[in-house]
Amino acid sequence: MERHEPPQPPQQPEPPQPEPERPRRLVNRPDKLVASGPARPPSRARRPYGPPPATPTMPGTPTMPGTPTGPATPEGVPDDQARPEEPPTSGIRLGREIHAEPEPPVTPPPVTPPPAPVREEPPARTEPAASDEPTETIEPATPPTPPTPPATSGPSADDGGSGGTSGSEGRVPALDEPVHRLGRPPGGRPTRPDRLVAQGPARPPSRAPQKGGRASRARQEPPVRPQDPRTWRQELSTGEAPQTAGERGGTATGGRRGGPSPTAPSAVRRSSPSRRRGGGARRLVTPLLVIVLIAAVAGAGFVGYTWLTSPVTTGLMLADGDGGSVDDAFSVPRGGAGSNQVLNAVASVGDTIVAVGSDTTSPVPRPLFLMSPDNGKTWQLGNVTGQGGVDAGPSTVGRVTGGDGRWLAVENGQVTGGTHGLWTSTDGFSWRAVPAANLTPFRDGDKIMDIARTRSGFVAVGSTVLGDGSAGPMAWTSPDGSTWKRLESRDIGRPDRVRTINTVVARGDAVVALADPPSGTTSSVSLRSPDGGNTWLRSGDILPDVMSRGALAVARDGFVLVPTRQTDGGDVPVYCSPHGAEWKRCGSIAGLPRDSTGVSGLASSSGGIAAVVPAGGQRYSVYTSQSGRAWTKGVDIGDVPGTLRALTVSDSGTLVIGGDRRATEVDNQLVLMTAPKGGTVSPVPLGDIEGLTRVARETARVAAAGGRYVAVGAAVGDAGLWTSFDGQGWAAAEPAEVLGGPREQALRDVAYGRKGWIAVGRTMRDGSTTEPLLITSPDGSRWSRIDPGGALAPAEGHYFLAPHAVAAGRDGYVLAGEDRDQNGAVPALWFSTDLKRFTRSQKLPAGGAGVRLHDVAATAEGYVAVGGSGATGHETGVVWVSPDGVNWTARKRVSPPGATSAGLRHVAAMDGTIVAIGTATTGDEGPTRVFAAVSGDDGASWEYAWLPAEQAAAVQDVAATGDGLVAVGWHGPSDQSDSAAWTSENGLDWQRRTLDQPTLSGVGAQWLGSVAVSGDNVVAIGRSTSYSADHLTLWRTTLSR
Repeated sequence: MERHEPPQPPQQPEPPQPEPERPRRLVNRPDKLVASGPARPPSRARRPYGPPPATPTMPGTPTMPGTPTGPATPEGVPDDQARPEEPPTSGIRLGREIHAEPEPPVTPPPVTPPPAPVREEPPARTEPAASDEPTETIEPATPPTPPTPPATSGPSADDGGSGGTSGSEGRVPALDEPVHRLGRPPGGRPTRPDRLVAQGPARPPSRAPQKGGRASRARQEPPVRPQDPRTWRQELSTGEAPQTAGERGGTATGGRRGGPSPTAPSAVRRSSPSRRRGGGARRLVTPLLVIVLIAAVAGAGFVGYTWLTSPVTTGLMLADGDGGSVDDAFSVPRGGAGSNQVLNAVASVGDTIVAVGSDTTSPVPRPLFLMSPDNGKTWQLGNVTGQGGVDAGPSTVGRVTGGDGRWLAVENGQVTGGTHGLWTSTDGFSWRAVPAANLTPFRDGDKIMDIARTRSGFVAVGSTVLGDGSAGPMAWTSPDGSTWKRLESRDIGRPDRVRTINTVVARGDAVVALADPPSGTTSSVSLRSPDGGNTWLRSGDILPDVMSRGALAVARDGFVLVPTRQTDGGDVPVYCSPHGAEWKRCGSIAGLPRDSTGVSGLASSSGGIAAVVPAGGQRYSVYTSQSGRAWTKGVDIGDVPGTLRALTVSDSGTLVIGGDRRATEVDNQLVLMTAPKGGTVSPVPLGDIEGLTRVARETARVAAAGGRYVAVGAAVGDAGLWTSFDGQGWAAAEPAEVLGGPREQALRDVAYGRKGWIAVGRTMRDGSTTEPLLITSPDGSRWSRIDPGGALAPAEGHYFLAPHAVAAGRDGYVLAGEDRDQNGAVPALWFSTDLKRFTRSQKLPAGGAGVRLHDVAATAEGYVAVGGSGATGHETGVVWVSPDGVNWTARKRVSPPGATSAGLRHVAAMDGTIVAIGTATTGDEGPTRVFAAVSGDDGASWEYAWLPAEQAAAVQDVAATGDGLVAVGWHGPSDQSDSAAWTSENGLDWQRRTLDQPTLSGVGAQWLGSVAVSGDNVVAIGRSTSYSADHLTLWRTTLSR
């Protein structure tokens, strides 16, 4: 291309003055950069690995449907007032372990600059057309001098763009050069990027990676090998780019002599000498520049804050795009919702009735609260705050009690095995999870078995683990259900006399409980407390014929004990006690069939006592009593196609029974029935309760290749697989039978390689064994199922073997998963060249003990797998590499500086570089942060960077593109999180994209769980969920630089 020298300035130029260089610093406080001196001269972008890439050839990709275009702000509204400031969007590098040598110290520039010197500029590369918005100019008070004729080629020092002829391809674009986006620019980012330059220090241009690596989980061509990394290591240590032949020869290309570099920030270019202005203009601009610099130093704190809270306007960026709910787009098989709901307990206070259980239908499980304010006539779904989102927290409510304006529900240890979820309410409808900080009295190994409302608050009973590993009695007390006091086990009873406390009731502050004896299963120990559970007394003799899981009730004149699931010749004995100190047989429930299993549930209120008795098959009967001495057969419940677990009777005598039934092998539904006093039993119309029913539908991953998108997950118990040509309209894969089966199936990941598509997941061989599920297609149109035999079959005695991650490379496909038996779990890795024969890796590093692999990717050297090792809170990042997908080698454990725990969750490869993303904890009680680890030598050494997020955040997926990386996840408190996206050109410099579209942010929790990139088009699938709503979401946008 013909080059022309730009015209010389009117005045005689002085000899060139070399610009001073600033000293190089290693900082982790970006706001401290503001006060460290004048803006640095532009330099070549830092390229950690390999030679400078050629300018990527971007294929023409049409703008995605629905992507808005046009100006970013309404006409007439200043750019810097169009939107409020966004949170910080730039990441912080932690640097390599080997530090570069410092640069020479800075020499302050003279106050009065000399006439424009002749400077040699680095070679330029072809850039997009310049923005047609003019750059601001400062006109002097004196009449303007005649303008100098424009240059015949090259950008003007003032035009802010790169229009016209560009130089060589090696030049890095200026920080403020125009970025041509597809669709609307990102929200909050002004179309005039030079408006942000004066608010803080200029960021060095990020590295633009080459195409390669995993790239949206599809196979990529091998990246170009680095030519001579020593040249670029010199750049890292000196801060200067290697000179090109043209630069060594003294000829500047792509720039203009006598003026500022076209790569300089526009704020600097506006204050530099201009050929269109005379000396008067320069005399006016120079003092203004000095004033601006002084003000910047004096207001460093304010400027630093502004810089932190202003959006980054350079590098790889995402447009606003469009987002929304897409439940209808991802169809599910007919014949049920695939729900998994259970009712465990029911309680009543006055006319208010509360039924509790669990709902694990959605990927976000929720504790289940159903409430009736009118004695069982109408029902509604309660509301829960303080938990939710990806980190949903406890979800199984096992017990509930209430009285005097306070309610308490707990995650019963008998159901879940020792987790500690507690919820409180003042009305039975609005519940709030007790903060984890209030649960320190509940220790690891503790189990809550039952709760009761006392006059002074609440009492909870259960067990703890003693020094010898055996179970000891345990109790806790609380005035309000939120703050708790833990008792010492030895103060409740010696382990040679009492073990786990299983049942408790209270009458005022008089508390009675039943516990396990030291040995035996057909007897129980009675305990009592006269002060609301703060001190405990052992009662009389052991009750020899009453199992400790018997039922207790409060009667008008004392306490009633009824053994459960045991009879004496067709009769069930009943025991009474006025204070719980001594028990005497006071009656019996008679007339039961001789083969009856006895009483299955007991409940009491001021309206009386009720007992549910199985009557054979799936039929149940109810017996009632006022004092426990005389019992009458009441209502006949009839056939109940399920299991009854919950029973209560209201003060007015309304009977409420709850449980669940198995509708299909993948559909477990609630059972809830009521019977008014003297009336018949009728089922509650659960379908009319808004927000109760959810559809089991999940998308785990999405990939793009071959002109289509493929998303995988689960749908109503079957595997889910959907395809799309534009990312908006989706169709279920065919034939449908490859996705279904008699039991549960689910797909977890998908990849495209030289033999086509493969989706991996799990299926259930029988009720207790899980095996791999592999579905393949040569082109994504029709799919077939691979027989899970040979290397894919679980070994004898192993109950779980399944892959959850897959990557395609130039030699074949790598699958990563888990293998479990009674001794624990170890990683599993397979390799296939043709999607027909699979080889399982037999020798893993250190046998794979204690390692959990989460993701795999194809690299320039072969393959990489990442994960973690160690207990929660003490995890370290694991990296394994393989040249052939079969033989694996462990690399040095990955952990960013200052982290006390770090695990890797995702990995991508590009341009010979591995980028792994994970979460780390800093300090014993420090917050969890997202970090990136970058390696250019196949995992031998690593650089680290924190991804920008001022609150809790997590990355759920990452995709490599020809220009860098796109990561998606969430940001904010888990129960109120918003969808988030990050972009990076090199894995070390990250920008966070705030998403404020409906369903991507707002009430409840939102996140993006998977992402794929096709050309400039980005498709991400996620979820928007609250306690009463749950929807799949889709975000389609475009990339630009």
